[in-house]
Amino acid sequence: MKLREVSITNFRSIKQLAFRFPDDNLLVLVGPNNAGKSNIIRAIDAICGEGWFGRDKMEDHDFYQRDRRTPFKITLTFDNGSSAELSSAERWTSYRDRNGRPIYQSQGNIKDDFPCTYLGADRTFDKHLAFYDWTLIGKIRKRFHQRALPLQGELQDKFEELTSIFDRVVGFQKFKSDFSNFFSEMQADTSAHLDITFKPFTPSNYFKAMQILASDPGQSETPLDLEELGEGSRNTVLIALLRSYAMNFRNTPEGVSGILALEEPEIFLHPQARRHLYKVLRSIAAAGVQVVISTHSASFIDTEHFDSIGQVSKVPDEERPGCSHTHLQLVTREQLRDHCVRTGVPSTKVTTANITEFYRTTSNYRLNEAFFAKYVILVEGDTEEQALPEYLRAAGIDCDLQGISMIAVDGKNQIPKYWRLFGLFTSNILCMFDDDSETEAKAGSNANLCRCFGIMFSAAVGTATFQSFDATTGPKTPVIALRQDFEAAIKMDFLNRYPEGAGVIAGYEAAAKELIKPVRDQNKGQVARYVARRLSAEYPDFVPGFVEQIAAILRDALGLTVHDPAAEACPLDALQVTEDDDCPF
Repeated sequence: MKLREVSITNFRSIKQLAFRFPDDNLLVLVGPNNAGKSNIIRAIDAICGEGWFGRDKMEDHDFYQRDRRTPFKITLTFDNGSSAELSSAERWTSYRDRNGRPIYQSQGNIKDDFPCTYLGADRTFDKHLAFYDWTLIGKIRKRFHQRALPLQGELQDKFEELTSIFDRVVGFQKFKSDFSNFFSEMQADTSAHLDITFKPFTPSNYFKAMQILASDPGQSETPLDLEELGEGSRNTVLIALLRSYAMNFRNTPEGVSGILALEEPEIFLHPQARRHLYKVLRSIAAAGVQVVISTHSASFIDTEHFDSIGQVSKVPDEERPGCSHTHLQLVTREQLRDHCVRTGVPSTKVTTANITEFYRTTSNYRLNEAFFAKYVILVEGDTEEQALPEYLRAAGIDCDLQGISMIAVDGKNQIPKYWRLFGLFTSNILCMFDDDSETEAKAGSNANLCRCFGIMFSAAVGTATFQSFDATTGPKTPVIALRQDFEAAIKMDFLNRYPEGAGVIAGYEAAAKELIKPVRDQNKGQVARYVARRLSAEYPDFVPGFVEQIAAILRDALGLTVHDPAAEACPLDALQVTEDDDCPF
């Protein structure tokens, strides 16, 4: 039994949301704080979680815009045709079979057939290890109690055998007798009687005696109290418990079933541990347990598995001015394939089967940052990635502060590939690349770019900016084409502004190379960044012309200032586009 579709209406920050759960059983929700990631998870947990979220427990904040006059509804549909629906207009969740007929408690229970194991961002350690029904360790104790019931008679016999040994402790029997007699003597006018005995045996009571022991031979030969562990280790204890619980209590007659929900798994984990945990979560999903997480860490996503990523954001509510609601953007393999074909990829070269493999070949952790950015700037290589933020800072744009990611894609021929992917998640993208069409290979790359963006340009135009045209996918993408290369464009603008400074940049480059000691063309990015910082420090009024154009586009897109007319599109000469490009994407 697998969760296939989720529909949420008027629940918390969600006005209307419907999506299909990814086929690989893992959904990773990314987005800024307060966008609504947790509300998507809580909607699922409200139906499948341990607690009963009935009408009597609903609060004002459970309703969209806190308006109780508009009922909320959450519907989960499963691959076997069954469904579960929670409505604020009804007292309890309804559970129905594939024909829409009610499934009653005697026939099945959604919380048993498809249980949700949920660990929120609150990692209060003591709370989760206290033996209450709603805590993690309490859930484990409750499940083992149920499984131990067939063994209760055998366990009871052993328990009585153990308790009889305590009566052989010197003085214990007399102490019990005295206590009972003294109470009866002082309460002679009542029939009440007291005895000291051990708590009657039940499996639940026995499992309450479970303890989690830690050891560190390098620190102590005796077990450590869990309170002595660091926050990172204690967080790992909870995740290990959650993982064990999900994997051991999800077996149904149909096989492994249920969902594991985890908020901010990166809490207290170092980068290597985060990446390992991501692999673990993928292995859990591969084993059949569906997994949904919310995260602010790029370690839990990758471009290869783009169809597992759900980008969450707030969008304006057109019916309620001044209000906003949660939006979820998912991209399927079919959607990306169709988008590739629309933007110049031959249909014979791209399929739903090979598209993830193609992105896997160049996937890296740096690319993942784009899914968290307010604005993405795609550039060719390390030089632009390291130096351009310095020049933008001189233009008054702090990339980190404004949520702007500079992403190097390792060559201009890779720009269309990632523009196609990231562009289905966000329209806030700018592409910058060198014209440098003097060689046949680079001319072919230019042709690939033209075919992708629906643009035309010539090698003679120098620095230019224009809007790409794509009538089928919405907003146009700003594109910056530089004459020759990035460094040449900087030098040209600097010399036009300061004719007497012909040797300034050369001097900075020499100083950088003396410090960095690069071999051939290595460390070009560090050299360019050094030059940018020196120029910004000693010539604070200098901002290259193309950087001013980029800054104007960013201000307009992010609402930082009034739109700068200098960033308007300009017509460009035609470049012959050939069809002999070997790059499939």
